[in-house]
Amino acid sequence: MLYFSKANVAFASGINSQSKEFVQRVEKNLGLDKPLLTQYKIWLFKALKGDFGFSLLSGESVIKIIKERFLNTLILSLSALSILFFLSIFLAFLEYHFKNTLIEKLITFITFNFFALPPIVIALMFVLIFGIFWNFLSLSDTDSHLKHLILPVLVLVLSHLAIYLRIAKNFIYETFSQVFIQNLYARALRQRDIDCLVLRYSLGSIIAYFGGTALSFTMGTYVVESIFNYSGLGSLLLKSIVFKDFPVVLALLFLSVLFAAFFTFLSDMIARILNPKLRKFSFA
Repeated sequence: MLYFSKANVAFASGINSQSKEFVQRVEKNLGLDKPLLTQYKIWLFKALKGDFGFSLLSGESVIKIIKERFLNTLILSLSALSILFFLSIFLAFLEYHFKNTLIEKLITFITFNFFALPPIVIALMFVLIFGIFWNFLSLSDTDSHLKHLILPVLVLVLSHLAIYLRIAKNFIYETFSQVFIQNLYARALRQRDIDCLVLRYSLGSIIAYFGGTALSFTMGTYVVESIFNYSGLGSLLLKSIVFKDFPVVLALLFLSVLFAAFFTFLSDMIARILNPKLRKFSFA
C-alpha cells in the first residue's frame, strides 16, 4: 500500500509542487524507480546481515535514528503496561469481593466506555481538553519529560484496561472456583492469605496473555505517540510513511515484530516458572 500511494520522498522539503522530471530524478538516484519486489529483495538481503541502510529523508543511518528514539518508546510502553498489569489485577480482585454491587457495575461501565472508543479518539479528546482548554500539556514539546508522559500513558491504559481486566478477572475467578481454594474457606483461612494464593496461581496465565498482546500494544503505542507529538518511534514511523521513507518504515516494522516475539517468549518463560501446572511439562 505504501508503494502504490501518491506520497513521495521528493516532497519532504515542504514544497508541494515539484516538476515531474525532478521527482523522477530523485527516485532514480534513490533506487525507487525499480520494481517493488526488486527493492524489497535488496533490502531484505541487507537487513538479514544487520544493514538496514540509510534514511531517504535525512541520509542518516537507520539504526542510529531508531536508537535515538527507542528509549522514549520503551519508557512509554513499559510504563503503560506496568500500570495496566497491576491495575487490572487490583480491579479484578475488587470486582470479585464486591460482586453484584454498584462498585462492580461502575468499574465495568467506565472501562467498557473507554474501550468502545478507538485510542486515537481518546487521544484527540485529551489533547483538546488538557492541551488546549486547560493548557496542561505543551503540545509542541517533544521531550520525554515526566509531564509529557502522563497523557500518553493515560490514553494507553484507559483504551486497553477493559480487555486486560476481563482476562485477569477470568483467570482469577476460575482460580477462586477451584476445589482447593474452597477447602481453604472451609478451614477459615484469612481472606488475605487466600487472595495471595489465588494471585500466585493466576499470575502466570495473566503474564502470558500480556506477552501475547505485545505486538498489538506496540502498534497502539505508535498511534498515541504520533497524536501527542511524543519523540518516539511512533512519530518517526508516521513521518516515514507520509514521505515513503522505505528503509525506516521496514526497519521499524521488522524490529517491532522481533521485539514483540522476544517479549512473548520472555513472558512465557516467566509464566512457566510461576505456574506450578506449567512446570510439570517442562523439559528440565
